[in-house]
Amino acid sequence: MWMSNCLIVIDKNNVDANSLHDITAAVREIGAVVTVNEGEHVIEAALPAHEVPTLHHIPGVSYVRCVFSYFCGATPVAA
Repeated sequence: MWMSNCLIVIDKNNVDANSLHDITAAVREIGAVVTVNEGEHVIEAALPAHEVPTLHHIPGVSYVRCVFSYFCGATPVAA
């Protein structure tokens, strides 16, 4: 599966009045592993690459930058 690491910038004064925590919850619902920088209103997320377009449609998200993408196809080795 292809994965992408993205930086998501949140508009503090968004029309929908979604808080940083609301948007973080929405990003987690699409299967992302999330780190939040509350001071900068930025979310760093690792998520399946096919979900990146979904980020652009979350109300309150002003900018999405994919930092890098990678293939995660390794299966765990049985002991």
